[in-house]
Amino acid sequence: MKIKNLFLISFCFLLCGYSVSKSQGSAGNKARYESRYIVDMPTAGVIPKYTYSAIAVLSGNDGIMTEISASPFTNVNLGISFGGSYLLGANKAEWQRLPGFHLRVRLLDEKINLPAILLGFSSQGRGSYSNKSNTYQSISPGFFLAFSKNYYWILGNLALHGGINYTLEPEPESHIPNLYFGFEQSVANNLAVNMELNPNTISNKISNYTDKALFNTCIRWSVIPQFTVELHFRDILLNNGNNSPWRGIALEYINSF
Repeated sequence: MKIKNLFLISFCFLLCGYSVSKSQGSAGNKARYESRYIVDMPTAGVIPKYTYSAIAVLSGNDGIMTEISASPFTNVNLGISFGGSYLLGANKAEWQRLPGFHLRVRLLDEKINLPAILLGFSSQGRGSYSNKSNTYQSISPGFFLAFSKNYYWILGNLALHGGINYTLEPEPESHIPNLYFGFEQSVANNLAVNMELNPNTISNKISNYTDKALFNTCIRWSVIPQFTVELHFRDILLNNGNNSPWRGIALEYINSF
């Protein structure tokens, strides 16, 4: 199935879901849950205690990445993920070699004058996966410290996000810390637009990986209770030699257990 067909199917589902939606997922002014990613990079958001989430990210080269997370304690999330490329077409599937692991521990809840602060780790990348380099187009954050602060103004809720991360791929000994930031603007009760700038400053010593900045955006829509759909557009400035942005879809489901 081509990625454009996936977009059409999801768009139709969005239109149908909008008419019956009475409660929210993690997008919009009436969001029930916090967003945990700007687009690819993490926020300081967590899912509440005794809830779980399932995420599926559909990307180029018929790629799929799935992530399961749960919250056994307040402000602590644990998760595991796995995926690969060429899973829907006729080409030989390329599975990532090891599962991705996720840990989030919120150190400080958001205050009137202070942002939420979260310490975490994620070994899962996003986008198309390559067995040759054992990396995704958007490499994993690795260790990260994230900050998030919400403001309400005339256009709705505005969430500012930022952080510092240190990835472990592909060559940890040559890495340097990376700073990233972005925002999420709610434009309706169940609709939001996200943008992020990821300078991607891994190292200038890695010859097989570009370290040019990634400017990503997505549209997030909570279509039915607990369920949010995202349309992703990665590298929209075309800094990494592509003819068009990397397009993708993410599906998120959150519920209690």
